[in-house]
Amino acid sequence: MLQSLGRPELHMALEVTIVSGSGQEHAGCLLLTSEVLFVVSLCEDTQQQAFPITEVECQQEPEQPGQLTLTLQQHTLSSDSEGDGVRERLSEQQYQRLVDYVIRASQFVSPSAASLQLQPPVTLAEPPPSVTKCYRYLVDPVFAKVFVSKFTIVKNKALRIGFH
Repeated sequence: MLQSLGRPELHMALEVTIVSGSGQEHAGCLLLTSEVLFVVSLCEDTQQQAFPITEVECQQEPEQPGQLTLTLQQHTLSSDSEGDGVRERLSEQQYQRLVDYVIRASQFVSPSAASLQLQPPVTLAEPPPSVTKCYRYLVDPVFAKVFVSKFTIVKNKALRIGFH
């Protein structure tokens, strides 16, 4: 599983109790790498899920400190046809970063009068529709806090946010 990543870098392994959608619980482990968060079932000794770090949120529930929640944004449209090629859809987070960049960078550009007359007004496109899925894991509250902190550091590094 880790070999498929090319250059695997395991940041943290956390024993958890996996809570299924029907409420059944079984022993598991979360493996946090620099690119993917793996969910492994210990009783079946199999990989249950693999989440791209940049597409998932991890948080400790304030009212239940022994519960971790992973929220995955799944986009319903994966690509658009554009001419003879295919254009990938941006994730909502990538879209927001791009919009923020364009807004900030546009202050340094001074368009000429001629280009202002030729260009139609620009409107922001809607981000792609998405479906949210949540996964719950029971864990020691102290370890949950450490895991969420480590997850945030790894995700920010993957998104190239902050100093690394």
